[in-house]
Amino acid sequence: SDFDPKGKSDMEIMRFCQSFMSELYRHIGDDVDVPAGDLGVGGREIGFLFGQYKKLTGKYTGTITGKPIVSGGLLGRAEATGYGVVTFLTEVLKHENDTIKDKVCVVSGYGNVTWGTVKKLDMLGAKVITISGKDGYILDEEGITGDKIDYLLEMRDKKTGAKGYVEKYPNAKYFPGEKPWGVKADIYIPCATQNEINLEDAKLIVSSGSKYLIEGANMPTLNEAIAYLQENGVIVAPAKAANAGGVACSCIEMNQNASHDFFNEKDVLDKLDEIMINIHKQSMEAAEKYGLGYDLVKGANIAGFEKVAEAMMCQGIV
Repeated sequence: SDFDPKGKSDMEIMRFCQSFMSELYRHIGDDVDVPAGDLGVGGREIGFLFGQYKKLTGKYTGTITGKPIVSGGLLGRAEATGYGVVTFLTEVLKHENDTIKDKVCVVSGYGNVTWGTVKKLDMLGAKVITISGKDGYILDEEGITGDKIDYLLEMRDKKTGAKGYVEKYPNAKYFPGEKPWGVKADIYIPCATQNEINLEDAKLIVSSGSKYLIEGANMPTLNEAIAYLQENGVIVAPAKAANAGGVACSCIEMNQNASHDFFNEKDVLDKLDEIMINIHKQSMEAAEKYGLGYDLVKGANIAGFEKVAEAMMCQGIV
């Protein structure tokens, strides 16, 4: 679509969502294809889309995920991607006989994935010192913690850009038009958008002495940057594995809807941890199986490919 939601009222956005679903509903279903939110599409928009789907089909199913709780949404779904990123990170650190406590983290973005990531990092004793937007990045050397984490949600909803943070917390520093990858840290976690780390950014990360880059956004690192990082001893946790928590919880939400049940948050987050730990294990073991050492990028690709290929062969699709 060519609809730009910026500056539009709630009613205009609702009417667009309803019009969009008036055609989309023919092509989706709980056993066909299940869409969810992403950049610019949160609980409000999913709620509008789901309401129109239900009106057109008369079905109350798990066809759309990321729904508001009152519409059958899942407790913990909002935090899921970011929480999953951090769970994957902790497994990487365990492999390296390292711990997350007191680690200094550079994180990009300020949306939903960033919020969940920062929240979980803070809970585990790490210190997050950056967030970013299209307009630039924020350096908060005191650490993004407490009510500062909650304020990220307000920034997201109001679409303030990174500058909105320093207006609220003037002790932080604002760097307009820049990215945070030159800030020295122990761990780098891109959570904003694709292609945000290029070769020059990768060189800055390597020069910091960091060992870890964990992808929270979808494909945030260019291939040449990934190669440079790995050649220089940085462990790269690829998005297809590290940020799978959101999709994993979409599956749990579908399960909740299919059973007409309501899962509590602890059970959801425990299941999320179990899934992320298993994804790390599968990626690691696939790399080891083919003599690739601890290469999680290749391991995740191989593990994913083998699963699809085996399913195709079992079904006679060759």
